[in-house]
Amino acid sequence: MADIYKLGQSQQGNLEKVGQEIRLDVELSKNPFLNTGSVVGIVTDDNGNPVQGALVKIMDHDYNPLYHAVTDSEGKYSISAIPPNSEYHLYVVKSGYFLKEERSFSIVAGQTIEINSIITPNPNALLSTITAHIYDELGNPLEGVTASLLQIIDGKEEVVSVTTTNEYGQCAFINLELGSYIGRATKQGYNPIEIEINITNPGSIINLQGTMEISPTQSQGTINGVIEDEDGNPVVGAVVILYQVTGDPENPKLVPVRYTRTISGGAYLFGDVPQGKYVVKANKEF
Repeated sequence: MADIYKLGQSQQGNLEKVGQEIRLDVELSKNPFLNTGSVVGIVTDDNGNPVQGALVKIMDHDYNPLYHAVTDSEGKYSISAIPPNSEYHLYVVKSGYFLKEERSFSIVAGQTIEINSIITPNPNALLSTITAHIYDELGNPLEGVTASLLQIIDGKEEVVSVTTTNEYGQCAFINLELGSYIGRATKQGYNPIEIEINITNPGSIINLQGTMEISPTQSQGTINGVIEDEDGNPVVGAVVILYQVTGDPENPKLVPVRYTRTISGGAYLFGDVPQGKYVVKANKEF
């Protein structure tokens, strides 16, 4: 049975005289939970022990979060005021345990459903995580940085893991044991950075930030191409001159800075070219 109304209460009245009569009225409000349901249960571990502090969360069929509760010292939880629906999903999780998905359920007005859950300890819960954010000198996140995690074992560097940063300059290394590590970040055109990392607490998360400076030497680019005649045949031994474009875009000036000759296949290559605008000219004498 369910209450139709919320428990009502009158105002306070005082009987001060012999035989006095007073009136105490009560206005009842409809029970807001009358047309809703409830879910209750107990969360235990694999040995049947109650798990305190576990998060119990209910989502809809599109996995949007709706309601949640936290278990008490006896592993009990209760979630009320759940509108009738044909499909809800219930999840249970706690730090150090695997996420547990229980059966989906439907609920009708006035119904109380019992859903108990057994959650399993995560054997990797004591392993640690290292996250990193890498930026350029202006504070912009650097994408495509090669991030390496190494350990010194018997005097030699051994690679533990290698990853690359995303568009936010972020990367992560997971499932790491206690110990000393070296974090190294490299990217073409930038000076590499390196940091020593000590993991001393089980299950810890270490967050690092680093700034990579542009390298005066590694930031140089390359220009290459193929020289062919009008019939598409490669021209071997052609002189190729590299010009830097300077001045006004409407009246550009070409300043010759390098030259080379093509090899087999008509290929040429200029290395260590500073940033700028360039064109190449080529010809071959008799």
